[in-house]
Amino acid sequence: MPRHDPSEKTKSDILATARRLFAEKGFENVNIVDIVSELGMTRGAFYHYFESRDALIYAVIDQMFMDTNPLAIAAEQDGLSAVEKLRFALLFSSDSSLDPNSESLRMAMTEIITNPIILKSEILSQVNTVAPFLEKLLIEGNADGSLSVKYPKQAAQIFSLLPNIWLTPSLFPVSLEEYTDKISFLGDLMALLGAPVMTDEIKTLLIQQYEQILEA
Repeated sequence: MPRHDPSEKTKSDILATARRLFAEKGFENVNIVDIVSELGMTRGAFYHYFESRDALIYAVIDQMFMDTNPLAIAAEQDGLSAVEKLRFALLFSSDSSLDPNSESLRMAMTEIITNPIILKSEILSQVNTVAPFLEKLLIEGNADGSLSVKYPKQAAQIFSLLPNIWLTPSLFPVSLEEYTDKISFLGDLMALLGAPVMTDEIKTLLIQQYEQILEA
């Protein structure tokens, strides 16, 4: 029988509490004191698990992705080529019903991603956590013939950063017309790099999401 690791339980409790508070109040409105007070622990104990508040934010953003990782779910879909799995992942990632806190967390992060700390955490998460999953699918696509990507690792990093940073409205606010052009450009760029992933259905979904943001 595996042993219970109390240190892992405590770390998990810190993450869960931080994630709930971030969802309720926004990243900028929660500090370490708020979290340790909720848990009845000391600041010293907190620093045993996370060296800083920034490190905690990075861990929370990583956890958000890993909880309902659309690329991992797509990779498990039988009978699909790699390009079809990538399209599946893009469509699946729009479903916020799988995690009751995910939408509020994304909204909170969208509002303050211009904060250098949050932006750095998001960029690191995309390159270090998201891109490796994407790279595996690009390599798989090269093998099954549905993709032809010369530099899978570098392309994976670009494909993870552009949609999640460059298309973020709070970082780069643009008109609906320009946003539509950005989506078309991204699709063309991916195709030129050997990954024709963008479809009319995905474009329509992304535009609808942006319209909802403009109306909010």
